Amino acid sequence: MATNFLDNIPQDLSKRIKTVCERDGSALKIFEDLYNYARQDPELRKKPKGEEFLSEVPQDAVIFQLKDVSVLTPFRKKLNLVISVSPVTGKPALSLSKDMIPQLSITQLNTSVKFATFLPFPEKKNMAYLFIRYVPEGDPAANEYVLVTLNKDATVKQFQAAGLLNSESAEFSSCVEYIRKQAILVGFRISDPFSATSGAAPSFHVEAHRGTKEGTLYFLPDHVLFGFKKPILLFSSQEIESITYSSITRLTFNVTLITKSGDKFEFSMIDQNEYTLIDDYVKRKQVIDNSMSEENKAKSAHKDQNAAEHASLLEEAAQQLKGEGNVGDIPLESDDEEADVDFEGDSNLSDGSDSGSGSDQEDQEDEEENSGSAAEEKTEETAVPENENRPQTHDIALATGEEEEEEEEIAENEQGEEEEEQYEDEEDSGVEYD
Repeated sequence: MATNFLDNIPQDLSKRIKTVCERDGSALKIFEDLYNYARQDPELRKKPKGEEFLSEVPQDAVIFQLKDVSVLTPFRKKLNLVISVSPVTGKPALSLSKDMIPQLSITQLNTSVKFATFLPFPEKKNMAYLFIRYVPEGDPAANEYVLVTLNKDATVKQFQAAGLLNSESAEFSSCVEYIRKQAILVGFRISDPFSATSGAAPSFHVEAHRGTKEGTLYFLPDHVLFGFKKPILLFSSQEIESITYSSITRLTFNVTLITKSGDKFEFSMIDQNEYTLIDDYVKRKQVIDNSMSEENKAKSAHKDQNAAEHASLLEEAAQQLKGEGNVGDIPLESDDEEADVDFEGDSNLSDGSDSGSGSDQEDQEDEEENSGSAAEEKTEETAVPENENRPQTHDIALATGEEEEEEEEIAENEQGEEEEEQYEDEEDSGVEYD
């Protein structure tokens, strides 16, 4: 009995495994496989998301592989992109592997892969994307994505080292054509819409924002793709019901895609220079442009009407402030006392209290008001110029002062006479004082 791995585990556990293996000799190989699996890298022990778990891809089953590609989705690491024949089903499989152990495996390629394409990398000319959308087995409603980046120079060198390319035709486009042919052989197609030889309508991409996330919006022959920050959005041209342009400024504008299911997806901050390309694409795909729909026109008209009303009011106020209009026409509150008097005269309650004082009180108030008005009118009629009034006022003041002095002397004389009369009365009374 082989005991190499049993020597590396706790003694108690080793004894129990030996006991089991004495009853069933085939169990030892199972325990050994379990021991070797547990010693692997924890990342390798994760169950792949693919449809089939392959413990290892046999070297003789490999059809094609690219080593050390940068995987961005569904995880981020460097792996090998491998097309091989499954040793279990005998059918082709696409996998992302490390040391020939798949981290993700896709079988039934002819039905699982729904869309695959090569895309340019906007920021780096020496890089390219390979994007694949597939449906996992057992969940046809789900959409899963594979996204890898390829270094063009490194890819060409790999092909040359493997003898797949002649040195004379060492271009990345030749590598793309070879990969596309291999994909066709195993049951799916990879498009190359940005190739000059694609023959389809020209594809293009623009920079855009989805909320706060910046990404690239690809307009492809039959799809619109936004990536590549999660979540990735992929639309079939047939899914798009209508499109709306909004928030149009001198530099940028927004695009809203509305699907036939009623979902809306807005992409903002698109450069104004890209408008013609997008508009041509929309017309070519016969997508409805709802920018001038009744609903949107009503919103726009409502905004324009409000703006016009505000502008009219501001213009009128400005003219009045400049003296071009009648300031009295502006409905502002006034502190004019005469206006307050008129208001009180017209009101039944001048002070806001109840009118229970009776008609006599009202007549008295009217007489006082009339007499006050008459006095004011008389004063105005007898008024004299200021220069003539000053000496008369001075003379009246002097005369008034002399009369006051005479009245004080008369009052003092009368008080003295009263004191003398009182003293004489006290003497006649016969009362003696100490």
